[in-house]
Formats: sequence, C-alpha cells, structure tokens
Amino acid sequence: MDEVLNTSSSQQEASAPEEVSEQLQEQTEEEQLSTEDSAQEKKPAEKTPAQKLADYIRQCSIDSHVAPLKKTRLQPPEGVTQEEVTALLAAVGTAEADPALENISFVQGQKDLYYFDQQMMTRHFAEIDSMLEDKDILYTIATVARSDCKLYPRPTQFSKLRKYPFFFSEDEILGAVARMKFDDRYSDIDTVTASNGAMGIYSTQFMSKKYARALIEQVEVEEHQNP
Repeated sequence: MDEVLNTSSSQQEASAPEEVSEQLQEQTEEEQLSTEDSAQEKKPAEKTPAQKLADYIRQCSIDSHVAPLKKTRLQPPEGVTQEEVTALLAAVGTAEADPALENISFVQGQKDLYYFDQQMMTRHFAEIDSMLEDKDILYTIATVARSDCKLYPRPTQFSKLRKYPFFFSEDEILGAVARMKFDDRYSDIDTVTASNGAMGIYSTQFMSKKYARALIEQVEVEEHQNP
C-alpha cells in the first residue's frame, strides 16, 4: 500500500512542473496579445489624403505663404497623389469639399489659384502673398496703393514697399512707377513727395494730388515731429 502511495505521489510531482510550464506559457501568450492590442490602440490612425493636404496648406500659412495650385499639384505632400490634389482642391468652397479642408480657402491670382488656411492667415495677406507669387510688381504696387488710398486713406509709402512682405528695392519701385506711365491699366497711379524727400504712391480714383501730398507730408514728416 505504501508503495502505491509513493508511486502516485511521484507521478504528481513529475506532472507538476509540466503544468506550471504550461501555465507560464499561456500567461506569456496572454501578455503578448495584451501588449499587441495596447500597441494597436496607441498607434494613431493613418491620415487621409485630405488631412495630409490640409496639414500642408496649414503649414504654408503658418510660414506666411499661400500654397500655389500648380506647385502643390506638381510636388504634392507625401502620401497624396497629383490626382487627389487636383480633385480635393477643386472641391474647396463647395458642398462637396472634404470636411478636413473646411478651413481652407483660396484667392484667384493673375497666374494661378492660391490656397491658405483661414485660421492661420487673413484673406488680405493671402491676396498680397498671391501677388508676390505671381511676380508682377506693377500689378502688386498698383493694387496695394489703391487699397491704401481707399481704406486708410493715404498714399502707399515707398518705405512700406521696401519692408516685409514686399522687400522691393528703391530702384525696383521707381522702375515700376515709370513703366506704369506707359500702361493704360495704371493710368490712375501717380507719386507724391513729402518735404523731407520721402515718396508715396497714390491712385487718382480715390484722392486728388493735393490731398495725397498733404497726407504723405503728415505721415512722413508731421507724425515724426509730433509723435
């Protein structure tokens, strides 16, 4: 009888390590599955082409630039095809626009369409940058001068055109003004000079030369004398 009991006990002791090993293996497999599931949950979902395109335009706006259609289509963001760029941007501003592009708008330039994020850039600045992208200095200067004369009102100072975002040189400004005199599209554009020699550009559509001269004198001379 003792021999039977001893034999049974030995069998149990022999099987115990096997059971523990199986339990450990099952536990390890469960931990691996749990880790994989957790990793999948933490992994961000792949962005859609529309989201990637929106991110690209948003970054351009953050960098103070519009996104030209031709350039964006020629060099699309990573993960977006040229065909997708064309279709997605063509729908901007319509009921068919992708929700990811709801904050994206555009301005019509002289040579292209220019897209921007309305939350990152104003339409006025987008219009200015689109003109700079078009590289038409005559149109840019005339448009800015007409806008300044209408809104403020005051002539556009040469000093303004030499600064951000234009960075035109004095020679470029003078050359553009000279060329406008031979182009009927800019027959309303003229210049005035303050008593200190500072110059401005104005539009006869919105003010007389006498008024423009008084305004340039005020902004360039009187405001500095009486800050």
